[in-house]
Amino acid sequence: MLMTPQVSVISSQQLRDYAFCSDCEQRFNRNGESWVLANMARMNGFKLQDALIQAGPVVVHPTIALYAGAAIPSIDMDALVYFAMSIFWRAAVQEWKSIDGLTTRLDLDGHEEEIREFLLGGPFPADAVVMVSVWPNRQVLPAAHTPREGHPDGFKAFDFLVPGIEFRLLLGAGIPADLRQFCAQTSPERYVAATTMLVDKVMDTFASMMKTSVPSQVLLERVK
Repeated sequence: MLMTPQVSVISSQQLRDYAFCSDCEQRFNRNGESWVLANMARMNGFKLQDALIQAGPVVVHPTIALYAGAAIPSIDMDALVYFAMSIFWRAAVQEWKSIDGLTTRLDLDGHEEEIREFLLGGPFPADAVVMVSVWPNRQVLPAAHTPREGHPDGFKAFDFLVPGIEFRLLLGAGIPADLRQFCAQTSPERYVAATTMLVDKVMDTFASMMKTSVPSQVLLERVK
């Protein structure tokens, strides 16, 4: 089921276009996509979550547990970060065809070129923080949403969701130090979080869209 604030339909259509050359597409796949797609929540299991559970958290609070991704050999933190940055960058440099028109490009506040250079093997941008959060429960909601912008004060924030994993990107000199320490790229621990806040946020996202999204006739017949 595909849902936008305007319409909900049953469709196999995905966001796609002829945008990049074969070398770029292979680089995206080799450096991030293939690993993330194999390790996100799937019908036959959730390998990333399994690895975190087996390793155990290094920090535990009532609503969040932090895992040291750098210390878990079966987790490819480079792939997680590369995948996240590639998706945010692709959402900024291209309008993508969706079920109700074209997507709106993300405004990365002038960091597009720095991120492009990182994707080509350059340094990670100095004023960037990428955060990875994993669904905290064994029963994972099989949902995803495309990159979108939040509205914090003093810096830019974006996020997107694939089944079981949320990726968040913060940009700007005003990112607080307490958030910088959780960066999955630059922190020594290369943290991955499991948090109940992710569940609440995802449910709020889809509940908000359901208020205005008009279901198609085919979808109505499916849910009868």
